[in-house]
Amino acid sequence: MDTNLSLKVIPLQALLRFNYNTKYFFQIFFIIFLSAPFLFAQELSSHLELRNQTLQIPDSLNSFEIPSLSNSLGTDTTVQVIKPKLLPDKMSLMEKGLWGEHGILRGIGLAPELTRESRIKELQLRRTMLSIHQIGGFASLGLMLATCYYGQRIIDGGVEGRRNYESTKNALVTATIATYSLTALLSILSPPPLIRRDEFSTTTLHKTLAWLHVAGMIITPILGSLINTHRVFHTDKAHYHQVAGYLTTAIFASAMIVITF
Repeated sequence: MDTNLSLKVIPLQALLRFNYNTKYFFQIFFIIFLSAPFLFAQELSSHLELRNQTLQIPDSLNSFEIPSLSNSLGTDTTVQVIKPKLLPDKMSLMEKGLWGEHGILRGIGLAPELTRESRIKELQLRRTMLSIHQIGGFASLGLMLATCYYGQRIIDGGVEGRRNYESTKNALVTATIATYSLTALLSILSPPPLIRRDEFSTTTLHKTLAWLHVAGMIITPILGSLINTHRVFHTDKAHYHQVAGYLTTAIFASAMIVITF
């Protein structure tokens, strides 16, 4: 058993090995990391925002305003038609591509033409998706904690711990990655809000922490894949994997706390 705690150069072949954990890293990479540029611009609503959010659009948006501008003689009139504003000024590329006035979903018929009535339905859909997103966040956090628990039992138990808990831990890793990915996509793919304000809030902090726990969800499986090489359990590498898992779980828990309370 390799118990040398000094830093070692990890061979390239170990990083490219497709074992149980690294294949899930690539799933996370393609599902979430490629969507990360859109994550920062994506609006995440807090629990209070979801509870207090109104789905009513002012009646003025249901009709056109036609102001009359007359000159001093009162002989000419200029009529200006103001189109109702149904989308926020600031939209991510994902939102524009999917939910814009000429977005993909409207083009293929999955979303109706942009009208006052369709936006009310989209805001209802957004509220539902973000509510499920919040529930999925707590489910992901529970799975992360359970994974950390069984990972600790494996390290503490040595050979006996690996024999008794490794299969359970691997199943929890799969469930955690799947739940985490679906939870993130619910937010990224949700329709845009009616108004998006540029101001610091708990939502801003939540999004900042999201960058950190996404990175942790990518790094932790990589470190886990390096623990077993040639059927040898490397205790030093297991500790690096352990620390990464604990840090990722702590950051994710913080993101859930700031957006909920």
